[in-house]
Amino acid sequence: MLSIQTNIAALSAQNSLTSTNNSLQTSMARLSSGFRINRAADDAAGLAISEKMQAQIGGLNQAVRNANDGASMIQTAEGALDQVQNMMVRMRNLAVQAASDTNGPTERDDINVEIQQLKSEIDNISLRTTFNGLGLLNGSLTTQQQLTALAAVTTGPADLQHVAVDASGVQAGFVPATGTAVTNVDVSGANAADTYTFTNATGVLTLTDANTRKSQTLDLTGLSLAAGSSTTLDFDSLGIKVSVANSTAAAVALDTGVAAGLDAGTITTALAHHSATLQTGADASQGNTTSVSLLDTRLSGGSSAQMTALATAIGTFNTDAGTNAGPSDGDATGLITAIDTANAWISSQRAALGAAQNRLSYAAASLTTTAQNVTAANSQIRDVDVASETSNMSKDQILMQAGVSVLAQANQVQQLALKLLG
Repeated sequence: MLSIQTNIAALSAQNSLTSTNNSLQTSMARLSSGFRINRAADDAAGLAISEKMQAQIGGLNQAVRNANDGASMIQTAEGALDQVQNMMVRMRNLAVQAASDTNGPTERDDINVEIQQLKSEIDNISLRTTFNGLGLLNGSLTTQQQLTALAAVTTGPADLQHVAVDASGVQAGFVPATGTAVTNVDVSGANAADTYTFTNATGVLTLTDANTRKSQTLDLTGLSLAAGSSTTLDFDSLGIKVSVANSTAAAVALDTGVAAGLDAGTITTALAHHSATLQTGADASQGNTTSVSLLDTRLSGGSSAQMTALATAIGTFNTDAGTNAGPSDGDATGLITAIDTANAWISSQRAALGAAQNRLSYAAASLTTTAQNVTAANSQIRDVDVASETSNMSKDQILMQAGVSVLAQANQVQQLALKLLG
């Protein structure tokens, strides 16, 4: 039917032209941006998946940087520890020299001057070794527990009723002239900010955690501590070790002389320092963090039992310096032993830090691989296939030209009606 009011051919051409124009605009947007999905209408489900992947990729890449920063932090601490050990080696050489009687009081006093300078520098290094403001060797990033107090008990031998604790909160060695005494309480495996209480039932000594109610029992019935010897009461399930020494000339029964003396005594631990927690994953779920515990190498006010023992030995050597006799051979040999113990501890801790550094390197490599694979998967969803889209654009350009031409011809068809009107 030939109609003037409605030009069906032109409307059909217009619809096709509009559709082709939309398709051409989509192709041009994709080719200009490089993305197949530029808006939710392009692929709603694909956009949601892609956005999640992009967040994960960003998190993975940041986790790689975190792991590398963590390795750098450990390397900073490890480099400082190397210098601490170098000074301890020098200190040991001086102690070995002082142990020889070829040196008199004057020479030993001179040796002491350098030992005290080395002690001060070890403390300085411990305090000034930082990474982005975090103290690495001052005890702020170590999980080692500290002993706050061992409460006085009201029964048993008098020597057990008083226990010395130094200013740092670490149990100090305390051996009275006579009697039996607690010489050390190791709480390195205990819970932080917790209280433990002793109870004794005829030589059966029980230590109970006041918070968790967990307890452990040691049967000391019939056991004795020889004259001049020491022993350790190991409450391993609670992470506490109590060292007891007998300085008398006779054996002491553990059930009546020690267990009874500890009855009703309490051990209190301080708030634990926190280790360094590194975010080495893209999520907040388990397995996405890595904890690194550093050291406390301070000789003054530190929390490390090994460094505290070394500080005590250095103090003894220093106290005897300047006297007529000067530091004794025993002072020097005691210092050698303390240095060896502290040096071995630092070496062990450095090995642990090296293992952690290697772990972070592997974590960074794994994260990089994961980020690469997720990026490739996201590319499949979001990125445009240039070859395919270029073909689509060429097709749409041709259809646009054809559509415009057909629309022009469709608009001319109605003019044929004028011929019928004469």
